[in-house]
Amino acid sequence: MSAPRGDCPSLLAPMASGDGLLLRVKPRAATLTAGQAERVAAGARRYGNGLVELTNRGHLQLRGFAGPGVDGFAGEMARIGLAAAEPRAEAVRNVLADPLGPDDPAAPFDSHRLAHRLSAALEGDPALHGLPHKFGLMVDAGTALPLAGWTADIMVRRAGAGIAIALDGGDRALCLPLEAAEDAVRRLLAAFRSWMGEQDMPAPRMRAMVAERGSGAVFDAAGLRGEPGPQRGTAPTRPPAGYTPLAGGGFFQAGAPFGVLDAAALAALAGIARRFADGRIRIAPWKAAVLCGVARVHAEALRDAAGGAGFAVEPDDPRQRIVACAGRPRCASARADTRADAARLVAMDAVPAGLLHVSGCAKGCAHPGPSPLTLVATEAGYDLVHSGRAGDAPARGGLTLARAAALCGPRP
Repeated sequence: MSAPRGDCPSLLAPMASGDGLLLRVKPRAATLTAGQAERVAAGARRYGNGLVELTNRGHLQLRGFAGPGVDGFAGEMARIGLAAAEPRAEAVRNVLADPLGPDDPAAPFDSHRLAHRLSAALEGDPALHGLPHKFGLMVDAGTALPLAGWTADIMVRRAGAGIAIALDGGDRALCLPLEAAEDAVRRLLAAFRSWMGEQDMPAPRMRAMVAERGSGAVFDAAGLRGEPGPQRGTAPTRPPAGYTPLAGGGFFQAGAPFGVLDAAALAALAGIARRFADGRIRIAPWKAAVLCGVARVHAEALRDAAGGAGFAVEPDDPRQRIVACAGRPRCASARADTRADAARLVAMDAVPAGLLHVSGCAKGCAHPGPSPLTLVATEAGYDLVHSGRAGDAPARGGLTLARAAALCGPRP
């Protein structure tokens, strides 16, 4: 059974796929303690097939579950603070924060604290449980490791001594004092909910409201007044793996090759976080785990330990430049084993300097946005899309992997 585009699993509402049920664990502010990570890893082994995927929203997606195992795993996650009590609350609790949060010495405010408050608002207000399950918020105060280029339906970013509220698809932002952030988001959610009730479309998103009314009118509908400013769009950044020193202790990024790891690797990372960092794991949307509080003297030992567990730990590791979906046989929609083919492209030294998206079908679930190069699996081979999405018209079609490698690989 394959899922149609738009389906979005949660912990309490799993989705059927080619290898059983898949579900998501949503760490608040995209942060797990080492103990929580170990419990997730143990549950993935006990109830699922042990595969753990990092998502674009800072979530963990686990695969291979059967019906009875879902309830057992969800109960364990609730006991360690990684789940809401009610399915609709869990489904809409989508708040991404920049990885460093209070550990970014130059950040003007604590993005994790605000993300926790917004998550609690989504979870605790029944009026918000009717939001589309893909609807998401983002809080970015990062300077050392910002979420540059990443988007959500409603975005809160740093702007001088205050914040800038931006909307997906909008052309302007609204600058407000920091203390107005939570109320502003609540007002925008109420305005969106009111507009959503007037629509005859399944699960509309903020982009649709902005397209119909314009971002200025959406702010007006929310009763928001502030200093308008431009909304500058950039391509999502994917910071390289490795160590970055900061005042008071640096951070280390460990990439998950092709966005996936197994339960053993997650458990190993928990031990590494305890030994060399502050005992927490932050999930970045570029499919990496970030460990904070790492002293320079421990950086090399951490790199060796994480590399031994299968993570990408060098800045030039080509696996960080490939995004691949679950692929066959894990997804019934897929027409190729995309992760195996991505590994073959690495072995053939055929990874371009920019991002390469390898998609098992035209839905493009692993990377919904455009990519410099996208390979889309079909029954006839791979289609090649330049500067577009998986569903866009290809420049070439029916390619063998070897021919695709020749077209995608680094140019002399």
